[in-house]
Amino acid sequence: MQAHKPLTHRGIEIVRPDVPGAPVTWTHDESNARGTAETVEAARVQINIHLGTPDPDCSSCNGTGKEDFAWLAYIPCPLCFPEELA
Repeated sequence: MQAHKPLTHRGIEIVRPDVPGAPVTWTHDESNARGTAETVEAARVQINIHLGTPDPDCSSCNGTGKEDFAWLAYIPCPLCFPEELA
């Protein structure tokens, strides 16, 4: 079984497990924070929440953190700030 190459998202390493079904882990050394997620995408969302800023490469909000519907209202980006829409 081949080991997965570690990924980085916004400077934080995401490690994919060698065992199928095992959680994905991430570690932020600067703040001594870490987390686990079921998928790489979920780990990216957790990292965005941890950093408290929108993802500059987000395909939904383009790093603004907001979605604009018909110029009438600004709604938090569901990918960068999912906890605000719950």
